Amino acid sequence: MPTYRFVHAADLHLDSPFKGLKRVAPRIAEVLRKSTFDAFDAVIDLCIIEEVDALLVAGDVFDSADRSLAAQLRFVDGLRKLETAGIQSFVCHGNHDPLDAWQSQVSFPDSCYRFGSTVTSSELRPGDPKSPLVYGYSYPTREVRENVIPEFEKVIQAGRFSIGLLHANVGADTGHESYAPCTLEDLNRLPIRYWALGHVHTRQEINLTNGLAVYPGNTQGRHANETGERGVYLVTISENGEIGGSFRPVDIVRWDQIDLDIADFDGIDSFEREIDRQIDAALERSDGRNLVYRVHLSGRGPLHSLVKQEEYLGELATMLNDDRSGRDPFAYCDRVSANTRQEINREDLLEREDFTGDLLRFFDDSRGNEGVTRELQESLNQLYQHRRLRKFISNRLPQGDELAALMDEAESLCLDLLIGEGIDEN
Repeated sequence: MPTYRFVHAADLHLDSPFKGLKRVAPRIAEVLRKSTFDAFDAVIDLCIIEEVDALLVAGDVFDSADRSLAAQLRFVDGLRKLETAGIQSFVCHGNHDPLDAWQSQVSFPDSCYRFGSTVTSSELRPGDPKSPLVYGYSYPTREVRENVIPEFEKVIQAGRFSIGLLHANVGADTGHESYAPCTLEDLNRLPIRYWALGHVHTRQEINLTNGLAVYPGNTQGRHANETGERGVYLVTISENGEIGGSFRPVDIVRWDQIDLDIADFDGIDSFEREIDRQIDAALERSDGRNLVYRVHLSGRGPLHSLVKQEEYLGELATMLNDDRSGRDPFAYCDRVSANTRQEINREDLLEREDFTGDLLRFFDDSRGNEGVTRELQESLNQLYQHRRLRKFISNRLPQGDELAALMDEAESLCLDLLIGEGIDEN
């Protein structure tokens, strides 16, 4: 079998606005507005530079909130550019860009195989009898709540290397709507060697019995929860049928979060120098891209009385932006938030023969106690399994360091309630 190569992209969300941002300078606003388009251009350029056989897009080309015609036209123009370079494209549609959301006057190039509302297949390299087959399915409307894997099973051909293109929630990921839900067992049941998935915006590689399933994530982070590099997968199928994939970032603007514990600082100068240092580190992590970041302050310390003031937090954000938002690449501080507490002497409180001392000794005795840990997880399990709350919290119970952090936070909250803001702890 010859070698085949393709780029796997998903969740382009073209023309989708950045969410949660306050008013920004016009120059920055323009970069943000164009970022999803520019990231898509980078995908097209990658396909051409790497001379791949095809681009596979696993749904959510645009955001259905406005069904932007500009986004649809820009997408098709990119596919035509691939056609000129002799590169095929395969597109399935998801919950944000279902088939009934596309403008009828948008015409796709002949080199694009656009999947319909029933599972069909086409050769990755047309006319090549040894070419892998690409199977796919598009959402006819936004709401597809049933498992569509059985539809793939009906049409799969034995004896050919197979690729599945699907926008779906695999394994009941609680962070995303349960569209086209399926399980790992479903994917493993089919002789599809590479599942090109979309819908989940966080990059994931899932090892299967005889292959690989991949969420490449979205191509451009659009809000504070989509931190880190965003991009696509460049996939190679070797002559012996082995699959090799590498992640390629294509994002234009990168989100980051800077977390500082005020307990580490005695004065404002060292505190602000550390913020500067961490911004420089975030810029270095962004690999030359523009940066949008938030600063979050936590912990107990002498700076609490200052950073609890909204006026100071606003002045700090302004100062940071006066210094860096005009640079190229820019670093824009979206906001500075604080969840700090007054400084206390825990050792003194621990020695007290009262309820506060008893409480701290209880927390100390509980840390690392397997019986307490088990009881705590049993109680938390009721919360984490709650039908309405599951989508707002993690899909697994906290363990180890996560559970220890929860206990630390619970202790701090108890102390704040017992001692009170500004009240002498004696």
